[in-house]
Amino acid sequence: MKKVLLTAMALLTIASASVFGMYGRGDSWIDFLVHGNQFRARMDQLGFVLGNGTIKGTVGFRANAINLGNLGNILSGSTGNVKLDSTISAGIGYTSEMIGIGLGYNYTFATDSLNGGYIGVHTPVLMVNALNNNLRISIPIQVAVKDYDYRAKVTYTGVAFDNIQLRYYTGIDAFNAIRLYFYYRNSSVKANDSDYSAVSETFGFQARFYFLNTQIGNVTVNPYLKVAYNTALQGDHVGDYTAETFDFASSLPVNDGTSTTKFKQSDVYEANAYNVTAAAVLGITGNSDIVTLYVEPSLGYTASYAGKRKIDLVDPKVSHKLFWGAYTELYIRPVQDLEWYFEMDVNNGGNTQSAGVPVYFETTTGITWYLPAFDGAQ
Repeated sequence: MKKVLLTAMALLTIASASVFGMYGRGDSWIDFLVHGNQFRARMDQLGFVLGNGTIKGTVGFRANAINLGNLGNILSGSTGNVKLDSTISAGIGYTSEMIGIGLGYNYTFATDSLNGGYIGVHTPVLMVNALNNNLRISIPIQVAVKDYDYRAKVTYTGVAFDNIQLRYYTGIDAFNAIRLYFYYRNSSVKANDSDYSAVSETFGFQARFYFLNTQIGNVTVNPYLKVAYNTALQGDHVGDYTAETFDFASSLPVNDGTSTTKFKQSDVYEANAYNVTAAAVLGITGNSDIVTLYVEPSLGYTASYAGKRKIDLVDPKVSHKLFWGAYTELYIRPVQDLEWYFEMDVNNGGNTQSAGVPVYFETTTGITWYLPAFDGAQ
């Protein structure tokens, strides 16, 4: 009977995407298949995972910003122009020692970068685990389409692979993990009554190599090297991987509406915009009976290039920057099943909580309640 109820609940998560969910816009599903039963309530999230050792489901809600969308306006009675500004998610997964597979879906009510309004983004997600969960893959695909009525009617179409992730845990302390992240975005605007269209296209990846996982006294250290690269394939906008992102100023005209000429990136740009980053990071973990502290000091280098169009008289110089950071996670568990989570970042990358103070408090702060598994499965 419990298995029947569990299956019904898991199927219900797919049909109930209009209620709450806790996974993000696509890039946070990578660990869904290894998560146990839990209820999570944090500053930007509300949702749960329920299942047994074979089938699990999730339903959740995650805000795009710290204010949980504009839901506060509803509670205060100010219901004019209320938008959700959040992501609603649902998913179902099958797990075993040999292989795990999951399907997720997000609907995001996001700020529209074209006119400051709102646009709906659909994100189906495929998750695959293998080798006793040591290999984990997550593939989200975002799609956003919207019609506008400017001086002429235009259609916006955005497609993005929002952070494809691959993680492999080797089980060898000398070289214990590899993480790979890839993204690709293609956004276009096309006039419905002419041949004019414009395209913005970006690509990027990040690789992390973890090594020398070592116990020193009562502290565990796990350093890693991080390398990242982002570039503009069309236009000069670098680093965006969401389907609703578009920038007229950096987009590349494909057809000017007065001729049949099709422009290529090389017709407009002599050199594409890019940035490249390399960093050394030291992960440090300390545990007590109640508290777990993870800190991550880092030091790195970034080179950025704005790109050069053929009509530009001056070639912009490559800018160089050294950056530092100190990222922290704090877990407080007075009992095994209840946890308070706190996250903070200190860096010189521009995130500031107040003027001149480079401190950023993450919106994922809150509680996690770990629930009993069905049929005693972990």
